[in-house]
Amino acid sequence: MTDRRDRSTASQAQVRLLGTGPRRWRWLGFGAALMAVGGLIAATAVGRLDDRQGVLVATGDLPAGHVVAAEDLKVADIGGADGLSVIPDDRLEETVGQILNVPVSEGSVLPNTALGPKAAYPGAGEAVVGAALAPGRFPASVRPGAQVSVVISSDSGTDTGGAQDGSGGQAFGARLQSFEEAEDGGVALVELVVDAGDAAQVASAAAAERISVVQVRARGGD
Repeated sequence: MTDRRDRSTASQAQVRLLGTGPRRWRWLGFGAALMAVGGLIAATAVGRLDDRQGVLVATGDLPAGHVVAAEDLKVADIGGADGLSVIPDDRLEETVGQILNVPVSEGSVLPNTALGPKAAYPGAGEAVVGAALAPGRFPASVRPGAQVSVVISSDSGTDTGGAQDGSGGQAFGARLQSFEEAEDGGVALVELVVDAGDAAQVASAAAAERISVVQVRARGGD
């Protein structure tokens, strides 16, 4: 009987020794380290959230020369905007009414360099030509800012300039400045930025409804 009590007492002493020895302190230290790491990660995440900045984003495709309206803009929160050319959301009111110097596509952040009190457009040596295009004379997917080729169908055998398109007409490089298609799928009203030296011929052909627009790859594209 005495031996059993002695063994039980020794066993309890051993358990107490195991529970209060160096191993327990190691586990406690490990747990404290995990808590510290978790706290650091949480603090970093909160800090990153705090670093997010509201910036102005285009709600649709905006061509160069466009006067910015309130409905053209929305606010998006992004991180890591420090050092980037962006327009913060606290400049929304002053941005409305300014003129875009460059095209901005839908969903893109407005760069700070995109705005100016005066449009840097058309650029030196450029001109803007308006045209009404019938269905079939423009790609359905074309959007403002696209690089295009303006093809003039020839009504005579004379060569009045421009690159030959292989069918007797002339082709002139241009940029689609604006595009407004009729809701019923009819005539589309466009503005084309062309070389100033080609403007008269392109405008004359547009008035005679002899032009078509073909979208091409931008210069320097892959």
